[in-house]
Amino acid sequence: MTAEAAPHGIAIGADGRRVLATRVLLGAAVLLIVAVLLSLSVGPTGITLASLPRVIAAWLGGENDAATAREQLVLIDIRLPRTLLAVFVGASLAVAGAMMQGLFRNPLADPGLIGVSSGAALAAVATIALGNGIAAPILQPLGVYALPVTAFLGGAITTLALVGFAGRHGRLMIGTLLLAGVAIAAFAGALTGLIAYTSNDRELRDLTLCGPWEA
Repeated sequence: MTAEAAPHGIAIGADGRRVLATRVLLGAAVLLIVAVLLSLSVGPTGITLASLPRVIAAWLGGENDAATAREQLVLIDIRLPRTLLAVFVGASLAVAGAMMQGLFRNPLADPGLIGVSSGAALAAVATIALGNGIAAPILQPLGVYALPVTAFLGGAITTLALVGFAGRHGRLMIGTLLLAGVAIAAFAGALTGLIAYTSNDRELRDLTLCGPWEA
């Protein structure tokens, strides 16, 4: 059985690492469940998770009184989608961070290191600033999905550009990828600042608070 030296000089065997990993995963799962319950229970309306059984019973029974409709609106239509979105976004960020750390063999690496986040941010800022102007004919058919779609496309295009710069003969040159990512991040940051500088008051408010198609 192999063993590794822990930071404090204590040897941890393979079995110990598996036990530690299991405990960490179980602890993280418990914390996630607690966070989900708190997200569904806490809010300015005063409606708690205790109302959920009544909402489900009313929905199954076809009842539609005012009090139950309000509770259903808050719990099912507002809090639950918000919570699920937070869970999926957090999981996506965790996977992206783990991929970056494995690729660079550095526990501090993240998607912002190679400019992917900057490319997505540039696309989102351009969408908000130009969505009611020259880009309106293209973006308005997407409705409320315009901002996430363009941000995703911005990150994807940045990733493809990085692979094009750093890919040689079917291999990815990590050093070139890192340098190209830093350059793309700086360039995207400069363009983002330029768009913000040329935006009017309404567009700046949208950049700070929300997208141009949100109520």
